[in-house]
Amino acid sequence: MENAKKAGSCVVGRKLVIVITLMSIVFISRGSATQNFIVEPQNTSAIQGSTTILKCTVSDRNGQVQWTKDKFALGTDRNLEWYPRYSMIGTDAPVGRPYAIGEYNLQIIDVQLEDDAIYQCQVGATETVKGIRSQTAKLNVLLPPEPPTIDGGPKIEIVKGRPTNISCRALNGKPAADVTWYRENRRIRKSVFSRSIPKEDGKRVDTIGIVTMNATLDDAGKTIKCLVQNEAMTEPYIVSATIDVQYVPEVHMSINKSETIKEYDFLRITCSGRANPESISWKWYKNNQEILDETRNVLDIPKITRTYHEDTISCEATNEVGSTKRHHKLDVHFGPKFIGSPKHATVDLGDDVSLHCQADGNPTPSIIWTKKGSNHVLGSTPTYKIQSVKKKDMSIYICTATVMGFSEISREIYLLQNGPPRIMSEVQQYASKGDTARVECLTYSAPLPQNIVWLRNGQPINYASSGRFSAKEEDLPFGRKSTLQILNIHEDDFGDFNCSVSNSYGQDIATIKLIEKVVPPLPYIIGGVVGGITVIFVIVLVCVLYNRYKSADTNSVLGSYTDTDSSTENKKREKSDSPSTLMDQWRQDYNKDFYRYSADYDELNYGKENKGNNNSYGFIEPYPLNTYRERQPGEEEYLSANDVIEPVDRYDTLHGYSSFRSTPVPNSQLPPASISGSKLATNV
Repeated sequence: MENAKKAGSCVVGRKLVIVITLMSIVFISRGSATQNFIVEPQNTSAIQGSTTILKCTVSDRNGQVQWTKDKFALGTDRNLEWYPRYSMIGTDAPVGRPYAIGEYNLQIIDVQLEDDAIYQCQVGATETVKGIRSQTAKLNVLLPPEPPTIDGGPKIEIVKGRPTNISCRALNGKPAADVTWYRENRRIRKSVFSRSIPKEDGKRVDTIGIVTMNATLDDAGKTIKCLVQNEAMTEPYIVSATIDVQYVPEVHMSINKSETIKEYDFLRITCSGRANPESISWKWYKNNQEILDETRNVLDIPKITRTYHEDTISCEATNEVGSTKRHHKLDVHFGPKFIGSPKHATVDLGDDVSLHCQADGNPTPSIIWTKKGSNHVLGSTPTYKIQSVKKKDMSIYICTATVMGFSEISREIYLLQNGPPRIMSEVQQYASKGDTARVECLTYSAPLPQNIVWLRNGQPINYASSGRFSAKEEDLPFGRKSTLQILNIHEDDFGDFNCSVSNSYGQDIATIKLIEKVVPPLPYIIGGVVGGITVIFVIVLVCVLYNRYKSADTNSVLGSYTDTDSSTENKKREKSDSPSTLMDQWRQDYNKDFYRYSADYDELNYGKENKGNNNSYGFIEPYPLNTYRERQPGEEEYLSANDVIEPVDRYDTLHGYSSFRSTPVPNSQLPPASISGSKLATNV
């Protein structure tokens, strides 16, 4: 029993010891409890200007509570008097009271960027209790950016077709802003990017949003918007601008001729254009060469000529953006025009020959060949070929060039038979003392002469040493004309001059006498003028009286018969004067139009016409041989005595020679000076 009692008392004793021990531990722990954080501050964000609270709750506080900002103590006073916007709020707890819980939250009002820092809540140490520190907390102050701007706004100039960056700037934001773009309220998602540029304080950020546009004319006047927002904003900023699409001038070129441009038309070329900017300056070019002083948008050519054909006319329009050129190649229609001088031909009988006739025109001229006096078309190409030439082929051929819508043109091409040269000049020519004399030696020669020599006293004239003498030659369709010019003619310059001409078929020589022309005295001239005026007055008076008499007797039968007879007589006269043969036509042409003597020549009286064989050269003398020069005894050995009239082989409408004298010389020498009957020039 006692043992049982002893065992029970031991168990109770052990339990008591355990309880006492536990109570001692609890008491000891309570008596020595450390201060600790129940709530520690957390990272937080606050918008500039707002109020924020960093929480700090402490239990069993023994030391003083304070906050640090970036490790700098703010103070233990709850009012934090050195920081007006800072304070510690919450329920305070007595120091050293077990289980007491106190709140020491840091409140910041009107948050500013300077409040952006790292904060920590600290409880100071005592002699028996260590101090404690909370975890750090980052206060992130949020700043909205400044109101954004679009570079170049409110009107953005964009060049058409040229990719252009448009920038929207949002400055001094925290954090960096987001930028979005809209065109006419439709978001732009392509060719958009942004970049952020930190400020020197390391907190704020500049944001630049960029959109790349390749504008067309459809974009002109449209609105582009930039939306900017960051975490500090509840509503985005919106800024807009108008797109001003600029472009180089768009030019349209036109001419005032809806149909064909013809030579001598008035041509106006107009360049119209639109551009942005609208101010346009104009330049004109012809074949890439600037036409000076043409600064309008219109180019006038009052009378366009064939020289403009296939030229390129350009107008250039320029504004601030650039230049545009437009071109127009002119197609000028113009009538035919012969190229070069007539190419006459000489030929021997039986040979082949080609006649050439080139003409320019637009469109290309058509060519036809006929014989003079005939409408029969011989050919229609620029070259007319005749094979095995016969006498009947010797003629004047007419080349006619035609362009539709223009007048046709014609030229004469001579086909001449080769033979010795013949001189056809007047044997007497005239000049006044002190004047300039011109002595003409006109030669018919096919082919053209190899040489024409002027002689006096049997010797060629030395032009260089004489000082006053010179000779000029002019090619003619049927030969050549040499003109001897004598300056300030003296008394001893009058007399005989010899003209010698030769070609590959022979030669000819003629003596031409230069005779002094006597000028009537001035009183005679005045009397002649007065007399002429008197005669004209009398003629006019007679005509007036006759017309009055005729009008008073209009029913006279005699008058009718007289008119009829006069008409009949005129017709007979015209018929008798008109050429009945091709030879007569040549003679008439020669006499009427083309053979011209020097202006000072007096009227000449010609002798009677001699007829005879001309040694088979086949030409009729245009004037009697003895009119031009007389045969002298002893000359027959150089000149043929034959003088038979035969059909004409060569002729010229330009100078009107209907026939020519032929005296072929068997050798190409001049007559010797010893021939007493020859009239040679002297005194040079």
